[in-house]
Amino acid sequence: MAKRLYVLMLLTACAVAQTVEGSVFDAATGTGVGGVKVELLKGATPFYETTTDGGGRFRFDNVREGDYAARYQSPDYWLTVGPSDYRVFHVAAESPVKLEVRLMPWSNISGRVVDGRGNGVANARLELTGSGMVANGRTYLRTSWGGGGGGQLNESPLAMTFMGNTDAHGKFEVQLMPGTYGLSVVPPPDLKPPDPEQDGPALAWMRTYYPSVALAEGASKIVLLPGGEVLDVELKLLAVPAHAVRGVVLNPDGTPAPKVAIAQEEAFRSASVESKPDGTFEFAAVPEGEWRFTADAQRGSVKLRATEWIEVTRHDLENVKLRLVPPLTVRGKVVVEGEKGSSLPRLPSMILALRGGRTNREGILGLVGGSAPLDPDANGNFITQAYPGVYRIFPLLQPPPPPYYLDAVRVGDADLATQEVEISSDAAITVVYKTDGGSVLGRAENCASGGVVLVPSDPARRRPGFSKSGPCDSSGHYEVRAVRPGDYYALAFAGNGPVLALDEALLNQAVKVTVRAGEASSADLRTITRPVY
Repeated sequence: MAKRLYVLMLLTACAVAQTVEGSVFDAATGTGVGGVKVELLKGATPFYETTTDGGGRFRFDNVREGDYAARYQSPDYWLTVGPSDYRVFHVAAESPVKLEVRLMPWSNISGRVVDGRGNGVANARLELTGSGMVANGRTYLRTSWGGGGGGQLNESPLAMTFMGNTDAHGKFEVQLMPGTYGLSVVPPPDLKPPDPEQDGPALAWMRTYYPSVALAEGASKIVLLPGGEVLDVELKLLAVPAHAVRGVVLNPDGTPAPKVAIAQEEAFRSASVESKPDGTFEFAAVPEGEWRFTADAQRGSVKLRATEWIEVTRHDLENVKLRLVPPLTVRGKVVVEGEKGSSLPRLPSMILALRGGRTNREGILGLVGGSAPLDPDANGNFITQAYPGVYRIFPLLQPPPPPYYLDAVRVGDADLATQEVEISSDAAITVVYKTDGGSVLGRAENCASGGVVLVPSDPARRRPGFSKSGPCDSSGHYEVRAVRPGDYYALAFAGNGPVLALDEALLNQAVKVTVRAGEASSADLRTITRPVY
């Protein structure tokens, strides 16, 4: 009886346990990849694990019936490629599963940072900026320097910056996804400045862009094919004339402000001094270029601040005035029009971003220079403090789910979502969401695991919060919901391809579509293809 029961249990186990086997290939060469860790997952939990052999083959025996996804991991590869990436498959009785996957190899950049004499510069900070790849309707960028992530596919590619440092000999190396990258180096703060020429001005090291140019506008991009290498990159730090900047810090009533900290800032680099008893200050050697100067002082419970963008060119600057001012109070509310009595969705945070200099710098510099976060509470109310200046607004997080869409961000008669607005006194902001959006659906030929982006025809609305996107399924079908009524360009991007910057050449390949409130519009698309490498 016991033996019969054992045989019955064995037969039952065999009836529900099947084989999953497959092969892993290099997407660039087509050869099998050995040593790849393969896992079968349920949700995020691995239930089975094995490793590919020298030919890239793997096999799981006695896999119990159920739904699984496969995950592939190797230090030499970053992502699978193809429409079946990470898709769930079913293991059923008497139905062996065969998988085939192609892994994208890491690309590589290596090189050296040197000074004017060709000596390696230790501990120089490198910044690598790129837009990444499209996969499953999102953009992804990762490097061996850490960080990275995936963002919603957008009409304005999200430039992601990764930072690393040179070693003791000035050398660096980084693995990264294929694509087009900008590279720059910031000199270490303790690097001795170069000797000036006889009777010449003092010199100072400055941020240098590949291939050793002073301005980002003149920089070249580094292009990496899948599995490609760009070796022996040399970045030679540039030195420019430096001049003194002298001035005075003033209190709100115009009197001199002593012992106030003043900072001279550029991205992640800064220098600071303290004002003298008469409020005066001096920076002895400021490199030529545009710099932000900020002064901060605490008066009781109030933090005063002054911010000025100053162009340093050819000669010393005298009589710079930094006038401290108290912050303004900005109150606001998020409202949903057309949804009486309904509860608010999860509301995204936004940044009231201070305009930065003649080139309108934003981001990190703006956030530390007087910009302010807007974090609505559960009732949609928010309050923050900001300093006088010209502002714009952009979302920090993903927008609320359908049916909500951003309609406007009102400050008086102005719309912060589409224009810059000067705020010089206490202000009220109303963030308006609506629920009567339309949708766009159709088929995108050869979209695979890519996605579709709707770009507003109105250039003023080509800002974060107004584009919409959605992924394509394995058949190329897509649907983008909760779209603000208006005219759009519809663009489809192939999965596992590079992110393309929006320009007229791309828009000329787009399909125009009109979105009407509460209606579905149809648009069949062809995937955008354009040589990038």
